[in-house]
Amino acid sequence: MTNLSGFGTATQNLRTGRDILHAACSKSMPHDFSQRLAALVDRYFSERLAEAVAEGILSDCEDLCVLAVGGYGRGKLSPFSDLDVLVLTDLSEVSLLEGLAAFLFHPLWDLKFDVGHAVRTVQQNIELAKIDFKVLASFLDLRFLAGNNKLYKNLSSKFAEEVLPVAGSSFCNTLWENRQTVGVGMDSVVLEPDLKNGWGTLRDVQFVHWCACIKGNYSPLNEKDLDELRDGEALLIRARSALHLTAGRKVDRLDIERVADVAELCGVKGYSPAKRGNDLLNKLHSAMINVRSMGDALYRESFIKDLRTFIEWSGPISLKSALELFEHKSRTGNPLTREARRAVSNINSEIDISLGDALTLLIKIFEAPYGWRTSLEMLDSGLFDSFLPEFSKVAALIPYDGYHRYPPGRHTLLAVQKCCSIYRDEFEGLENPDGVGLTPADFDILMLGAFFHDIGKGGRAHSERGAEITSEILSRTSFSEPFKDDVVFLVREHLSLIKAARRIDLSDGDSLLEVAGKVGSLRRLKLLFILSMADSMATGPRAWNSWSESLLRELYSGLNQALAEESMHKFDNAQTIAETKAAVMVLASEVMVGDTARSMIEAMPDRYLLSEEPEEIVCHMKQVREFNSAYEKDLIRKPGGKGGKGLNLVRAAQNGGNGRTKIVISARDQDFLFAAQTGALSLHSINILSADIFSWADGTAVNIFTVETPPAETTPADIWARVERAIMYSMTGRLSLDYRLHKKRNSLLTKAKLQNVPTQILVDNESSELCTIVEVRTQDRSGILYGMAVTFSRMNIDLRMARISTTGDSVFDVFHVESAGCGKIEDREYLKELVGALDYALASVK
Repeated sequence: MTNLSGFGTATQNLRTGRDILHAACSKSMPHDFSQRLAALVDRYFSERLAEAVAEGILSDCEDLCVLAVGGYGRGKLSPFSDLDVLVLTDLSEVSLLEGLAAFLFHPLWDLKFDVGHAVRTVQQNIELAKIDFKVLASFLDLRFLAGNNKLYKNLSSKFAEEVLPVAGSSFCNTLWENRQTVGVGMDSVVLEPDLKNGWGTLRDVQFVHWCACIKGNYSPLNEKDLDELRDGEALLIRARSALHLTAGRKVDRLDIERVADVAELCGVKGYSPAKRGNDLLNKLHSAMINVRSMGDALYRESFIKDLRTFIEWSGPISLKSALELFEHKSRTGNPLTREARRAVSNINSEIDISLGDALTLLIKIFEAPYGWRTSLEMLDSGLFDSFLPEFSKVAALIPYDGYHRYPPGRHTLLAVQKCCSIYRDEFEGLENPDGVGLTPADFDILMLGAFFHDIGKGGRAHSERGAEITSEILSRTSFSEPFKDDVVFLVREHLSLIKAARRIDLSDGDSLLEVAGKVGSLRRLKLLFILSMADSMATGPRAWNSWSESLLRELYSGLNQALAEESMHKFDNAQTIAETKAAVMVLASEVMVGDTARSMIEAMPDRYLLSEEPEEIVCHMKQVREFNSAYEKDLIRKPGGKGGKGLNLVRAAQNGGNGRTKIVISARDQDFLFAAQTGALSLHSINILSADIFSWADGTAVNIFTVETPPAETTPADIWARVERAIMYSMTGRLSLDYRLHKKRNSLLTKAKLQNVPTQILVDNESSELCTIVEVRTQDRSGILYGMAVTFSRMNIDLRMARISTTGDSVFDVFHVESAGCGKIEDREYLKELVGALDYALASVK
């Protein structure tokens, strides 16, 4: 602890008071924590200034005063808030006060306060406030602390008379423009809000107060609005203070891992941490929505009222009228007045429109030019609760999965908006080579499918449960039965394409036909593809990226081909293989001797010929030829059976600038090879997305990895040569991957992750005729793929394909495996042993 005994009574009082205040937060934080902390600092400045006079640093305080500005000026401080202070003086030489500044602020820095200060005259402040909006903003929250109060009053009056009339309106306009950039693309609350600068948080609270200060009143806000504004501000400040205490530092983004602890400090009760966190976030979201809405109304109806056309309503409103009001807004983009917004938030309980007609109006809103923002305002107003309480119940849930960015309500409306965009960009008005187009009625089906797709959230098997709820809701309408069936189908199957893209081998025609059979038609495939893509996009960047998009599009292309046939017959693999061999032979004859090419082609497994394009195969052949030459030389150079051991050849090519690189590793097929390759890549921080393992009949192994392209600024130029050496050294006993990966995981530079994703291992022997499919879901951490590959190798199991998906802190890996030389693994005891061994291996990776 810093020794502050030499700093005087004021400093000791502040330290003691702060320690006592923090001690009072051991279980629950006082409601007035931020005010009490600000009061302690207020007292410090008053006492410290008196000490400066007593110690002769100042003769008196007639020439200066100390003022709080910014957040501190509002009389509220979070534990690690900025502490902004202005020393105001009428001395012409402000440099004379440098000693006083050191006397006032050095103790605060030693106490770890983040102090920002300035020493200026009244006139300097006025001139600066006219040209610097940051200074202007800080003076809107000016507060006297100690010294000569007349100086403070002089500055306040000059600021009101000379600055606000000149710069006030342009200041508010600039704030509005900057404010509109927060949440672009998703103008709403998020699951992990920035409590200071985020949408609807403390910066928006200040926007309301600042605009009202410059305007002179809070109209069109009423007393109830102002009560809600005060309550919302108090909650946001309390949550931010609790977040600071929980993190032990200044942090403003409330991440999902800390929300339960923050909720407990805020006094939120609940039977579990998840329940407490859910309740706190719901309260915060409600406050943020109210704050944002008030800021919108006050600015629009005060500063740009003559420039906009408003949608007005006074008095009670029915559900039908409210929906028509929002339908008008979705077409025109005109905002509702504050009074109209209050009306739709307090709608009459009497229902004067059928559910079917309400849903029809909702579809029109979704499809309209301004439907996206209109739907968000409908959600924020609580209108959905009037005719679809099932949706409102789900909208308030908080997902703790680590990859959803928004609560279910906002996620759903974003998915609807993405469906509109994808449909218009890729399907509307375009010629369909397959002859199957989407009609306006199909678009309506898509809108409702997207709107209802997550209505079953809140338990397991939410797709099936959602389909049941959707069916019940639509049974209360007069939509046609085929229309209802299509909507229910989309809800039930909205995850099926994403799951299939991650788990099936697209070279396996039977697997494709099985998925195509579930989809049923090209029309439904297109609708399901749009919804699948939109749902993933709306989930956030942890679930949707260029790799997941490529997997989904590749699956869509295969299913489109399968469904385009009038009869769903089996793929003619023999013909495809023969055509590929012929094409490869033609291309290969240009770069190598015909006999060499012919022997290589005959050694290739069927799955390889079905998976790879002829041009790619020829590139692999040239690499194999280069490897074989090096292998033969190594055999001569290293007699006694040591030649060729561990030798491999790594070649990499970036895949079209989409953030992915394809790596082809050629070697002699041998035990532990795939494990050594995955371990070496992991050791060099190469994130593997998928792997295809091909064993040729002549003993050649060609393993193809798709990885995230490593960042150039942090990756050595010879990274692939290093990977190549690491594979060889691990295969020859010169490098222990177990030790190196353990050391890497426990490095001080490695960010620790909370172990909150339980391991699940499933075995599927039904989906593929050729392989056993092993699915593993577990917590993401370095080296887990290596650990599983070692387990497969030790249990004499051959891998044919691996596909790796990471969403948030969770990984979902799918392996297509065979018992060595025996195809599918049918022995139940063998499978049980495999699951146990994988579970043990994953538990050992910490």
